[in-house]
Amino acid sequence: MALPRFAVAALALTAVACGKKNVPPPPPPVGWFQAPEGESFACYYPPNWDALAEVERKQARARALDDMMTQWRGEREDGVTFTDTSIDEVEMTLLGRPEQIEAVVLKNLEYCKAMSSGKADVAAWDSWFRGLDEALTQGECLAPLLDTIFDYLDIQTGWQRSFPVCEGNAIRVSGTLKDRYRVRDDGPWITVVGDPDSPTVGNSDFPCDLEGCTEGILMFRFTTLDGIETIMPITDGQLLFTAPAHGTISYRINDTTFFDNKWYKGGGIEDHTAVEVSPQ
Repeated sequence: MALPRFAVAALALTAVACGKKNVPPPPPPVGWFQAPEGESFACYYPPNWDALAEVERKQARARALDDMMTQWRGEREDGVTFTDTSIDEVEMTLLGRPEQIEAVVLKNLEYCKAMSSGKADVAAWDSWFRGLDEALTQGECLAPLLDTIFDYLDIQTGWQRSFPVCEGNAIRVSGTLKDRYRVRDDGPWITVVGDPDSPTVGNSDFPCDLEGCTEGILMFRFTTLDGIETIMPITDGQLLFTAPAHGTISYRINDTTFFDNKWYKGGGIEDHTAVEVSPQ
């Protein structure tokens, strides 16, 4: 008995459908891979980070960093070479923040594929890499003041030292009150509290012209990473300060000239003011 036309057509469609196999797409490459067409050298492809167990993920990050560094150092001989200083900076930063390796690998792959396919040259890649360390650490403070610093005041120079501090650091800066010096040939012997008979309030010739500023007083400067300065007198020989942002601190005496400054000498012993900077 002949089958109806619709049955014959259905069987034909079934046969065609059964003849097709659902071939899954190949897995994405991991490691060094060069597309067979249109790319001149291999690029490093990361694994699926989220599919890895924690231990495997840490190991894969370390391998990825090592592999990328071979290319950055020019060891793959594909025309890519970055400066050793930049490489060392990025390596140190990523070793301290290994979770950031995952994003760096993906961005690095973008630049590598663009250059390998001729869509960009190494200059764009190098520009990104030179700014990578700063981008990775943006907004972070890498050097909080953790230890007490002992120093001797230099009365014959301007701002001295430049200690990094982090936002929120509570700092105490002090100078010994027994050591004497003078800032003019005809001036009195003074200590770090300055000359009380010679205030410099409102006198823009002096770096410290605020309330409490006197000639010769020990003063403190805080400079933000953007270059904004705050200058304060260290009254009574000590100052307590909390850094409002990341920056640096330094100090000097409040003076306009240094050639005539002298330490007090008595009994063959010359005074020298000790300065202490300590976290609180």
